[in-house]
Amino acid sequence: MKNDLAAAIKKFRDSIDDKDYANLGAKGKYLTVPYRIKFVRDFFGERMSIQTESTELTNGSHKFKANIYIDDKLVSVGESKQMKNADKEFEKQQTVSIGRGLSILGFFGDELATAEEMEQFLKPQKKIISKPIPQVDTTKLANEWIAKLKDCAKLSASPNKFENNIQIQTKQFESELNQIKLDPIEDLRVETEYTKLKSQIQKQQGKNNGRL
Repeated sequence: MKNDLAAAIKKFRDSIDDKDYANLGAKGKYLTVPYRIKFVRDFFGERMSIQTESTELTNGSHKFKANIYIDDKLVSVGESKQMKNADKEFEKQQTVSIGRGLSILGFFGDELATAEEMEQFLKPQKKIISKPIPQVDTTKLANEWIAKLKDCAKLSASPNKFENNIQIQTKQFESELNQIKLDPIEDLRVETEYTKLKSQIQKQQGKNNGRL
């Protein structure tokens, strides 16, 4: 397992491209947790499992711990603390704990903290009165993108054509895709659907090429 982990970390570091970072403007660029989760899932498959647990604190907030296992052996632990009781803050901090665990294990970019952590801790301490930012429905965005993927698949006779059609849609849906990437569950659902559609196109192309 030790050699596999070293190889995985090296492959992860070598494959990082500038476009893989989430841009937080003046705060810098950071790899998102979904990006890290997707890589380790693709590399280790069912050999890796991530288990999270939460402990409710006296003030009603929660402390999170993410235990990361490879071949049923605990290899890393990530922790985070919910600092406020806000909408989706519970899920956000759960994600942060996973990101910390993966970072400590070696799957990080040029930083140790995750994008979610940096966004929180680098905010100016002075309170700024502003209009509330509407919550993003990542499930709705994911459903919309999956619908676009299915439309592209219908018009694609080959995997290459499918990729070309997707590129056109990606430019128009770029900001929404960035929001989806911040949600590990929806990002994985989108990736799974994309892989399934591409595989179906490839199989159909094989059948068509085999016709007399």
